[in-house]
Amino acid sequence: MLTIPNLLTLLRVLLIPFFVWASLHDAFTAAFVIFVSAALTDGLDGFIARRFNQRSRIGALLDPAADKMMMICGYVFYTFESHVPMRIPGWLTFTVFIRDFVILLFAYLMYTRVHVSRFPPSWAGKTSTVLQAATLAAAIAVNAFAPGLRDFVEFLFRATVVMTLFSGWDYLRRGRKLLEDGWRAAV
Repeated sequence: MLTIPNLLTLLRVLLIPFFVWASLHDAFTAAFVIFVSAALTDGLDGFIARRFNQRSRIGALLDPAADKMMMICGYVFYTFESHVPMRIPGWLTFTVFIRDFVILLFAYLMYTRVHVSRFPPSWAGKTSTVLQAATLAAAIAVNAFAPGLRDFVEFLFRATVVMTLFSGWDYLRRGRKLLEDGWRAAV
């Protein structure tokens, strides 16, 4: 339970209120540092878990939950807070949330209906998640200390929505294949 990867994941969870507090108090540089630190610990805990065989069931559940909580807080704040100079467009936040909801619903249905318990992330899903995190970090950076990145962030908004939609389609395509294989095996 108290492995280094799990401790890093718990650290990420503990950073969420500080990230939200910094954002609410216009301390965008602090919010940026906290967000980037959380993203780096995410990569580090995964590396340590694989490299030193410290994978755990609790880590497999808590790690993606910690990531999603931080992303949800960031996307909601930087989309809906009216005083933020560089906001994330609502259409992007909607797309990110709907994709995650559809994947979660589909995974739940696959688990409860055909007992598919393993649905690993695809390269498209991982790329989409990295791009979503980079977009949020870049938007925070524009608010904090890099207003010159505004045009680049506008490009990231569009690239992120395209990759998010593609990864959602890819997950549904892969899930459909798993369902068809499961039905064939049952018959």
